[in-house]
Amino acid sequence: MKVVSVMKVRKSLGEILNEVNLKSEIFILERAGKPIARLGPLKDEDYSKSLNLRIKSLQDLKGLNPKTSRGKNPDNWMDRERGNWN
Repeated sequence: MKVVSVMKVRKSLGEILNEVNLKSEIFILERAGKPIARLGPLKDEDYSKSLNLRIKSLQDLKGLNPKTSRGKNPDNWMDRERGNWN
């Protein structure tokens, strides 16, 4: 695990992303000496779960998912669906 400043990330994002992708390195990003974020490789199961959720959401929005119950107020439907995005 490496600790880097946000300024260094801004200057060398490509190099840092290569280390994340090729070496599975994890970075802790700091601003003013305080950790604010973590940057690391995406696990395969996280990616597939995220991808499946995005596909389902797009199907719902396009009306392709027969199980979708939007009701008369699409705003309420979106609020209900947002709960499943995490």
